[in-house]
Amino acid sequence: MKDSTEQPHFWQVSGQNQTYTELCNALYERELLRLSQCPASDVVQLPRQLASLPFYIRKAAQRILKVQSPLLLDSQNASWFASQAVSCPLNRQRPDQIARFFEKAAKPGLLVPVYQERLGVERILLDAIDEVDLAGQRLHCNQHGWFAFAGTPLSTDNTDKFLLQPVKVVMTACCCGHQWSNQKRSSPRALSLRELLLTTDLNWKNFAKPILRAPLATS
Repeated sequence: MKDSTEQPHFWQVSGQNQTYTELCNALYERELLRLSQCPASDVVQLPRQLASLPFYIRKAAQRILKVQSPLLLDSQNASWFASQAVSCPLNRQRPDQIARFFEKAAKPGLLVPVYQERLGVERILLDAIDEVDLAGQRLHCNQHGWFAFAGTPLSTDNTDKFLLQPVKVVMTACCCGHQWSNQKRSSPRALSLRELLLTTDLNWKNFAKPILRAPLATS
């Protein structure tokens, strides 16, 4: 029988295991729903995506439990929570301000927020830079394409997006899935598994420095 000095540690581990289980369950439900809705053209990739799903879900849950974040964790929905601004923080940044930041800080691996407006709904997506063209004053985001250092989109498939400077208020909205519809607060969206993994690479302690991440393979 365990003595009384071991009991607090026992309950602490049990609580963490419960949170881990809740995170995994929520992520499985979310990802299986997403995969069930994939277009017919993507069905050929489905077996590979399903095979890699347990690895990425376990990895996400483990990293979420370890990360030091000022955000609150909703383990049952596998999401971060914080107070939502009345309006989208896009308007707090100017193109010249954004350009000056990326002229100094742009490098592969830098986590960046990407603003999107579609059908009257505003949101901020999380991405990472994978290519920088200093001569052309542009950069490429892994998922959302090419942007000028000033934030403007440079591809025909990302005209509804705008690159922002990663500051705390913007990254908070990004990590929590905050949305605004018709310039009013709307229900948060659930982050993709990829975005959720990226949130665990944020360094919240010092937002004055560029926020870097380790290379991450995705399914």
